[in-house]
Amino acid sequence: MNTHKELGCMSLLEKNDPRLDQLLKRFGEFKKKNHFGGYCLIIDSAIIGLTLDGLLYLRGCLFARSYFESIKLRRLVFSKKGIPLELRYYQIPEQIWENEELLLHCIELAYRSAIEERKQKQSAVLRIKDLPNMNMSVERALGKIGIHKVDDLRAIGAKACFLKLKQLGRFSPSIKLLIGLAGAIEGYHSAVLPLQMKQELINWYNSVG
Repeated sequence: MNTHKELGCMSLLEKNDPRLDQLLKRFGEFKKKNHFGGYCLIIDSAIIGLTLDGLLYLRGCLFARSYFESIKLRRLVFSKKGIPLELRYYQIPEQIWENEELLLHCIELAYRSAIEERKQKQSAVLRIKDLPNMNMSVERALGKIGIHKVDDLRAIGAKACFLKLKQLGRFSPSIKLLIGLAGAIEGYHSAVLPLQMKQELINWYNSVG
């Protein structure tokens, strides 16, 4: 991953300047979470940027991305297994950091873009195949038992869906599918489903044969 030393830039946040937190709090409820070895910056539950290696990066989505690219801000490059990946985070250089009006403008763009993106995702019609662990094959199978919408799946629950699929008799639902359905409903990939929940599902699966 690029660092401020590799970029030849002066570290902005190593000055212990408290301004950043103060500025971010102007826009709403502000929180920090550990992320990428730095901190993820969150306002009103929307990720608007991160701090890493003493530098500030603002998240570029929707209209914020267009603006950040128009003023030639450098994107964060993350190395995964030796392969460089450009992320949608844009480094705030010292000339912006030292111009509070411009810095506030950039933060506001990142914030408003993140909120707008979240609204768009929430209003989009989500199909079952788009949920974690799901695909077209599972979506079609669920359709055959009358479950066509995400809300239907959530209302009926993983266990009842599993039993309905089993009664359908066209294939033998597996423990993997049961766990996948539960994960889809909760918004988890199967691999990170809470261990206690996974074990309870395994016990139930064994009990129903």
